[in-house]
Amino acid sequence: MLLRLEDLDRERTKPGYVDALRRDLEWLGLEWDGVVLQSDRRLQHEAAIERWVDQGRIYACECSRSLLRKEGRRAPDGSLIYPGTCRARRVDRAHWRAERRPLRVRLDDVEVTISDGSGADLSGWPLREFGDPIVRRRDGVHAYHLVSVVDDDLDGVDRVVRGRDLMPSTVLQAALRGLLGLAVPSYHHHCLLLERHGGKLSKLHGAVGCDELRERYAAEELVGCLAHAVGLISEPTRCRPEDLVADFDWDRVSQYDVEMGWNQTEGLTVAATDPPHRT
Repeated sequence: MLLRLEDLDRERTKPGYVDALRRDLEWLGLEWDGVVLQSDRRLQHEAAIERWVDQGRIYACECSRSLLRKEGRRAPDGSLIYPGTCRARRVDRAHWRAERRPLRVRLDDVEVTISDGSGADLSGWPLREFGDPIVRRRDGVHAYHLVSVVDDDLDGVDRVVRGRDLMPSTVLQAALRGLLGLAVPSYHHHCLLLERHGGKLSKLHGAVGCDELRERYAAEELVGCLAHAVGLISEPTRCRPEDLVADFDWDRVSQYDVEMGWNQTEGLTVAATDPPHRT
């Protein structure tokens, strides 16, 4: 079990964030065997790009967001579809590292077939549905989809479990894995905890933060509350994450997103499930 700290975005990586994150996870009772810093793997991320440079797949892009918005086309994940405007601006091995424009990788126009552990069909045509993705941003930071694919391979990840909000981008990551000659892992996308206004239950969306939860709950109480909310246990019994492992069964986990409410007196309460968003 590895704790991977995705610290490449300089604007969002602030002093103290990592310490707070580790403190919260440890308080909940999660354990890991090692810690990986994404920023330590720059050479491996660059090696993937250079491989594509040698294949003639990497090009510099001059298109602004405003230009893409004029196209008015949205990808399945809500991002803007790139129409391939700058595909002719290929970069070479001698100059790509010094390039100050964003770098994109040329995808092949082929269908990628992939299924989810929940039974959902995640197959699609990445080039048509997303366009060529950025692999290095204008500020020199390697892009999320590239580093996720490279880091999963370096860590030996062969099964990915994550929230269902990331389902639409799975086919794009599978396409990048194919371009690097990497096997595609199995996937399982689980339900989300939603706050009553429709966003994910998180401090980012104005719901509740870990400090507030810690004031209201002991760690074992909170774990039991969350496990009960998604159907893992029949009653909100105090437990630790390790207690849920031995008889874990995906069939008991809600297939629907779970809407929760919060106040300091009652704590977290299940308000409703959301059948239209069945995975």
